[in-house]
Amino acid sequence: MPSQSAVEKALDRALRSAKASPRTLDLASARYVVFSDHHKGKRDGADDFTRCERAYTGALKHYDRERFTLIVLGDAEELWECQPKPVLRAYANILELERRFFPDRYLRVWGNHDDEWESPRRVRKHLWEFYPELEVLEAVCFAVTDQGTELGTLFLAHGHQGSFFSDRLAGIAKIVVRLVWRTIQRLTRRPSTTPATDACLRDEHDKAMYDWAAQQRGLVMIAGHTHRPVFNSKTHLQQLEEELRQFLDLPLNQEDASYDARVAALRTEIEHVRAKDRQCEEAAGGAERGKPCYFNSGCCSFGDGDITGLEIVEGEIRLVRWPEDDGSLRPKVLARSALRRVFEDLA
Repeated sequence: MPSQSAVEKALDRALRSAKASPRTLDLASARYVVFSDHHKGKRDGADDFTRCERAYTGALKHYDRERFTLIVLGDAEELWECQPKPVLRAYANILELERRFFPDRYLRVWGNHDDEWESPRRVRKHLWEFYPELEVLEAVCFAVTDQGTELGTLFLAHGHQGSFFSDRLAGIAKIVVRLVWRTIQRLTRRPSTTPATDACLRDEHDKAMYDWAAQQRGLVMIAGHTHRPVFNSKTHLQQLEEELRQFLDLPLNQEDASYDARVAALRTEIEHVRAKDRQCEEAAGGAERGKPCYFNSGCCSFGDGDITGLEIVEGEIRLVRWPEDDGSLRPKVLARSALRRVFEDLA
């Protein structure tokens, strides 16, 4: 796990860079969807995206019809294990669907598993065929406004900043990592040690990103990287367990069928989340994370074929899962909050 100071320094740097090209997000008209961590491979046995392709395809068609702006928040391609060309060729259909959003409704951020897109030369060589003149960013920064009032800053980054391979090696050492270690990984299919594959590391990294965001004035951070959805600084599992406790504390009404149905639905959803999100037994819970300053989009490479993302629409931020419980290609809203209220609660 990178030291807290390494994460802070790297995120400080990414925030300064993003603020150099500020954007505005007006809650009255904003229509954004954020997806991350697809890890598209070359359609072989090591490809984590294939089982999620149906859900993501349905999501893209829906958000294009509804005129959303698509933000791809890093690790779109699995370039630790694969060369770019076979991946892009294998998923040309997905790139064509994403191209419907380009150029006016499309933003791309690079992560640690697709850090080749940090290089403008590599972007020109491989991605400009699909997205001419595309610039892949390290981070994106929005000044959020509502009816002319500035609420604060929305900062989006993949979330790997400060990790050993991405930031703490520089110069020759970084070249060695990219040329030698990546080659070893491609030959052995050995993944890098990331929060996505280590429950305790994931908890620590979520905490590191929360701690950094909580120190910033009027800032809300959206990240990916850990493959675990976080809403209002709490994991989806923590949100569900808290909601269940609140329901169970209510006076029991034996005739209230909606009460029983809601409790049953919450328990079912909790078991669903626990089955896919292995917990760290040593982790200190997130109850002390009182500021709603950190959100995480989850991933588009869950083993059961589901994907999660974050919508910003109708003045709200929403955690969504595709597909719906009945398997139909529509989103299930897992959590929602007025974005204005989120910023007000930062104080």
